[in-house]
Amino acid sequence: MRRREPVRVGEALDQFFRERPEILKKFAEARLPEVWTQVVGPEIAKYTQRVSVERGGRMFVYLSSSVVRNEIFMRRAALKEELNRVLGQEVVAHLIVK
Repeated sequence: MRRREPVRVGEALDQFFRERPEILKKFAEARLPEVWTQVVGPEIAKYTQRVSVERGGRMFVYLSSSVVRNEIFMRRAALKEELNRVLGQEVVAHLIVK
């Protein structure tokens, strides 16, 4: 069915993402490296080599410092909650530190 009245782009996008929540989740996953830096801060972020997300919400964080790796390992539950809060949805189910 074709509409006759104009629709705002924002309204059209809202409807699109409401109908396809899996696409919205993919956008949130793509933002994870940026959000990771925001959540942990620049000092820890400089030791981060790579951030990736796999199926089932498993987030892998590769760190170059064993001291920082241990710190992140101890705080992983709180970091997972903060990442999901900033993203606005449950994207990270498990935070795996390597």
